[in-house]
Amino acid sequence: MYPSGWRILVQHESIGHILDALLDALPRAECTKSELARMAGISRQSVYTHLDVLLELGVLEPLKDSSPPRYRVPSKSDILERLHELNGAVNRTISK
Repeated sequence: MYPSGWRILVQHESIGHILDALLDALPRAECTKSELARMAGISRQSVYTHLDVLLELGVLEPLKDSSPPRYRVPSKSDILERLHELNGAVNRTISK
């Protein structure tokens, strides 16, 4: 099936920046779209563009009844767990 899951994650540079920021965030950390954009070093428009994908992937979850809308890094996310594992494997391999 095309695109692959990997391609979905890397097809837009800004998604990579957001995922990097989320990997550094503590579980249950909260942020607005503007704060996430600042954390990731990207434009707020990029966060708006990719928010649906991030929510669908389960790397962010919306907080109910928050104004402005706030999002939380879930305490449990299969995608973030696998990205942490991949990050560790790459770092171990490169540092040999």
